Amino acid sequence: MRQIGAGPQPYTNVARQLLDRPLAILPHQLEATLLALQARLGLVEISTIDATAMEAKAMLERSALSGDARREWDSGRSFHTDGEVAVIPIVGTLVPRFGWLDPMCGMTGYDGLTRKLRDAVRDPAIEAIWFDIDSPGGAVAGLEQFVLELAELADSGGKPIYAWVNEQACSAAYAIASTCHKVYGPETAMVGSIGCCMAHTDITGALDEAGVKVTIIRSGERKMRGSSVEKLDKVTLAKFQASCDAVRDRFAKIVAMGRGITVDDAMATEADWFEGSEAVDLGLMDAVTTEREAWARLEEEIDRNKRERRSAR
Repeated sequence: MRQIGAGPQPYTNVARQLLDRPLAILPHQLEATLLALQARLGLVEISTIDATAMEAKAMLERSALSGDARREWDSGRSFHTDGEVAVIPIVGTLVPRFGWLDPMCGMTGYDGLTRKLRDAVRDPAIEAIWFDIDSPGGAVAGLEQFVLELAELADSGGKPIYAWVNEQACSAAYAIASTCHKVYGPETAMVGSIGCCMAHTDITGALDEAGVKVTIIRSGERKMRGSSVEKLDKVTLAKFQASCDAVRDRFAKIVAMGRGITVDDAMATEADWFEGSEAVDLGLMDAVTTEREAWARLEEEIDRNKRERRSAR
């Protein structure tokens, strides 16, 4: 029987995971996500860390891309399978807790990914793991725990773990991809964005226009600083900036460890994104290829591992 979590979290819970929290996500996708929340939650204005205001505007839905490899649902497992390979999709914005094990409504939860990864590693019939990634990134909360567990499993020398960029693995999604043994994608694959951003809402102008006055009574000078109902003060802005900088430093170390490049090289990308051959030249991907070819390389590694196990008996 297919096992699922408690279901999608309310929009307010998703908002708590994305607002005033460090994010590893492409800026334009952050804007689109917050604008969607804006409509659901009635937010008037959203400001980025550099105080750029984002107001409501038309949004286009992004259609999912299908891969070459066959996908099957194996009843009783939390993950899809194709032969001896566990296929784990990472689609849309990444959040800490989303409940569903499959990506839903343009979001994927680290909780579901963790469950699938652990189940695939324990399953004796599974010889390898394939992450099918089409994500601009998302929340930092929950990311590092998942990546550290993934890195530990990758280093154990057990099952090969491949990342297929179909067609985007940026920010938090790239942190996951970079921890895999191999990263492949087509020439149009977009990877990188090794950095961090944060969004803060300021509704003071709207409150003034509506004739609403908010009085904050606090015990402790720093209590409730960063609230949307008062102007962002310099101390809080500095704390937000320091938090973003710290996340970027840790992100660069994760990429350096997984991809075999230096931390300085990862930082030198300045959180930009790169496509295809340029990403390969920078060491962010292993090769530009088709999904079918990448899948064939994984099957070759599976066969090689089987031969080595037989010869070791």
